[in-house]
Amino acid sequence: MARATEPAVQRELDFSIVSAQLTIEALRDSGYKDTDHALAELIDNSVEARAGLIEVAAVEIPADPARRYDRASISKIAVADDGEGMDWTTLRRALKFGDGTKLDRSSRGIGRFGIGLPQSSISQCGRVDVWTWKNGPDNALHCYLDLAEIKRGKRDVPAPVEEPLPGQWRTLDCAVRPTGTIVVWSELDRVRWRGGRKTLERTASLCGRIYRKFLGDPKSVDIRLLRMIDDGAKLEMVEESLCLPNDPLYLMAPTSTPAPFSDRPMFRLFNERTWSIPIGTLVGDVHVRCSLARSDAIVQEKSAVPWPMSYNNPGDTPWGKHAGKNKGVSIVRARRELELSVAWVNNYEPEERWWSVEVEFDPILDEIFGVVNNKQHAHIFANGAGFNAREARDEGESHLAFMDRLKDDKDPAAHLVDIWTWVNDQITRMRTERRKIVKGVRGKTRHPQSEKDIEDVATDVVKEQTAEGQRGASDQAILGDDEKLRKLVESLEGHQVDPDTAADRATEIVEKGRRVQIQSGHMDSTAFFGVESVGDVIQVWLNDRHPVYQHLIEVLLQGEDGESNDGDLERRIESANFTLRMLLVAWARYEDKLPKADRDRAQEVRMDWGREARRFLAVIES
Repeated sequence: MARATEPAVQRELDFSIVSAQLTIEALRDSGYKDTDHALAELIDNSVEARAGLIEVAAVEIPADPARRYDRASISKIAVADDGEGMDWTTLRRALKFGDGTKLDRSSRGIGRFGIGLPQSSISQCGRVDVWTWKNGPDNALHCYLDLAEIKRGKRDVPAPVEEPLPGQWRTLDCAVRPTGTIVVWSELDRVRWRGGRKTLERTASLCGRIYRKFLGDPKSVDIRLLRMIDDGAKLEMVEESLCLPNDPLYLMAPTSTPAPFSDRPMFRLFNERTWSIPIGTLVGDVHVRCSLARSDAIVQEKSAVPWPMSYNNPGDTPWGKHAGKNKGVSIVRARRELELSVAWVNNYEPEERWWSVEVEFDPILDEIFGVVNNKQHAHIFANGAGFNAREARDEGESHLAFMDRLKDDKDPAAHLVDIWTWVNDQITRMRTERRKIVKGVRGKTRHPQSEKDIEDVATDVVKEQTAEGQRGASDQAILGDDEKLRKLVESLEGHQVDPDTAADRATEIVEKGRRVQIQSGHMDSTAFFGVESVGDVIQVWLNDRHPVYQHLIEVLLQGEDGESNDGDLERRIESANFTLRMLLVAWARYEDKLPKADRDRAQEVRMDWGREARRFLAVIES
């Protein structure tokens, strides 16, 4: 067959399968949550290079006094270290996507995926320059990536050249060390915060948490945060600080936690356990630690030190606000935190800040945990929040058969079920223990369902009814998770729930597979509660404008974390009892005023509702 002649005009077009511009834009949107997370990738490289000092510098251009509202803005960000430095080949490879030196699954270091430096850099800036040296900064090698050049068709990483470290960076301490590397971001077009101070504050908080195990080790590394001004001739240091450990377990000291817990642990170790998982001929360890707030952090009367300004709510204290930003399960890989997952947290409950869990695993377990390439998420493990083995089993399937099925299917969950179950159980126990500490309860008989969210209990009943063939409208309305999440958020916001709370609440409902949601909110109705459905989720809305809510629901919620005295508890029970009885009288009077035919129908509804209530309240006796 004769080969077709290529038209002359076509020879000028690019027929690559994927255009360079499309590829770069996709990589720029690769999922780094913020500038501080992108900077953490560079710090990973410094830690891997055995640096003893890492400096993060935010360089600002001074404000223009001729412009009334002008402010200083960041022009460059640099990360410097005194690590081993790189040779010619390593430097060039470091700027190539997917060609790192830590790609072996058996590696136990922080790095592995080989995309950290280039991908994190282009997610924030249009150009990245790297100088590295093994024999003083005068003998440095220089290389760079420039997005404009790549979009114009440049395919290869430029060949490194010998080039002394520029004088403006010689003010950094790392610049006078015999070995080191400095990465400089310029043409910043995606940095979230305009000012250097805010960028460094966020970086200090995040990196203090991510690298706490390194910062807390006197033989490991220091991270310095520098705010500098570029006056055109030199860089002037205007502010510097040391990154302190930010421990979500609150077991370390000293840390960034506000006084009086800056130099002593605020939590105590609640429990810990280790699992060993075989991977071929290797074994990876998973170590889980759980911690719970000490009594003097959450109960003023038991505190060893006076609370400032007589705070009544522990969540309003400086240390309480600090803990509020560290809620969740910390997932740690090779001593470096991947994420602080809130999948286990009831975000609308402020008391969740007083317990913490850390799950640390070896890098050879990456596939089992579902580690993503930007090291910000372990999606398989996080999906185990609230895992219920009974629900996961097929009808009539034993736990042993269920586990054998997972192993036969090579499902990563086969290695994680026991860990998920244990973590969920510990969180339940810590919630109970916190309530005991606050209320001063020891050994009291508890309600059999008090350790489980009412929505989870109600969901169990709905699922049991569905399995028995008792189906309602919600059983037929099946939505995908994304669509359900969107509609739940819309419903919540429609009842004037703030957007952040709505997003957190909807995410929890979807992730935990709940069929029931109970939420208070604004209702333009005389009813004291309303019923709506979103997909298979039955929503019960408590009208917070109705007297029933104010005199029954709200009264029972008051003082949930501890009563001031026995008289207050007695008053609340008496008020709730009175309101409930008046509510029943109101229904009786409603029936009494109806015409005979309607009254008969109302009585049938009351009987039907009574039967339904008996089924749902049977959990109290179980």
